[in-house]
Amino acid sequence: MSKVLPAILAENEKDFRAKAARVAAFADITQIDVLDGTLFDATCWADPEAIAASHYPFRFDAHLMVANPEAIADAWIAAGAKRIIVHREAPGNIGKALERVRKFNREFGLAFNPETDLAELEEFIPFIDYVLLLGVNPGGQGRSFHPDTIGRVRFLRAAHPNIKIGIDGGVTDAAHLAHELACAGADELIVGSSLWKSKNPAAAYNAIVADATL
Repeated sequence: MSKVLPAILAENEKDFRAKAARVAAFADITQIDVLDGTLFDATCWADPEAIAASHYPFRFDAHLMVANPEAIADAWIAAGAKRIIVHREAPGNIGKALERVRKFNREFGLAFNPETDLAELEEFIPFIDYVLLLGVNPGGQGRSFHPDTIGRVRFLRAAHPNIKIGIDGGVTDAAHLAHELACAGADELIVGSSLWKSKNPAAAYNAIVADATL
């Protein structure tokens, strides 16, 4: 089965706190999305100092959808992120970001947009813990799933049997898609809009967990 992680993409601090409180009731790990408008045409609220001060009772990853992620990696490590994920497409120094993450003994992940050739992963394979494949065009929640994502998961799993693979976006666009992704070899499924549009996020989460069970 694949582990299901709620994603928090917040409009403001109040929205973040509301979503975090709900997540704490049904999940032990979440992904915090960080957008500042420098890499994608979208922004969100994600203040690492405020999040650290709130002492939320769950582990979290920081998905840095920003240019020059090395400039803010330390702040998210200090906030408590157990895994830092940066984009292959991001301008900046991925090697320096990796160096910062390794210094503090945290996991490092590399994210790929749907159109990015996975051949660009090869030089990083010896140094990373995790690959996050975006199943939608990045920049916001609720976008349509790219059908070739399942094939990309299968390809990556066959090429690198030991790498941890996550899928972010569109996981609930079709019936039993979570199950198909799990069968293809995805270790983690990141879900956001389908939870927050539901009147009962916990029930929606549990339904996805059940579907992702092999």
